[in-house]
Amino acid sequence: MKANQKFLTDNERGDIGVGTLIIFIAMVLVAAVAATVLIYTTGALQQKATKTSKEATQQISSNIVVEQVLGDRGETSNQSINDLLIRLKPDVGTTSIDLRQVIVTIMDSTKRYDLNYSSEGYNSSNTTNTTNTTYTAIAVRDEDMSFSNTTPVLNSGDLIEIQVSANAIQGIVLAPRKTFWLSLNQELGQAVNLEIATPNSFGVNRYVRLYP
Repeated sequence: MKANQKFLTDNERGDIGVGTLIIFIAMVLVAAVAATVLIYTTGALQQKATKTSKEATQQISSNIVVEQVLGDRGETSNQSINDLLIRLKPDVGTTSIDLRQVIVTIMDSTKRYDLNYSSEGYNSSNTTNTTNTTYTAIAVRDEDMSFSNTTPVLNSGDLIEIQVSANAIQGIVLAPRKTFWLSLNQELGQAVNLEIATPNSFGVNRYVRLYP
């Protein structure tokens, strides 16, 4: 009788040991799966954080500074402005800016025009060389020779002049006391928005200072 009791006790201990082993193995498997999920999630979050920080840096470090906006009347007898001449440069610390990705928007209370870059060339006296919905540009200062008609890229220290002809904004007549809005929308960074009012009189000068 005592032998049977001892056998039953040993058998119960064996069952408990096997059950404990199964639970232990299950815990190890669950921990391994959880560790794999955590490692994958951490890697994905790290990639997203790196991409987000890079995009945020580009957004902050991409900025266009408009130095001057002139109106070219062509002839001093004209009572309206033919061409808009916009001088701009990259801000301090700005990465390279490709004009092919910059949209120039000009609008008044009734008309709006979104203009894209054209590589056809710049002509300060002839406004018929620019097709509608486009603008052209030349380099005023370009020490590293990075800017050309085919690769209009602005680097630090460059000074570029954009020409918007009357053909591109033919629905907007830039006469005296005219208010219009100018926007430069780049691929990265904040858009530049200007509200410009033409002078009360153009006087006898061919070039009219509009901004600043």
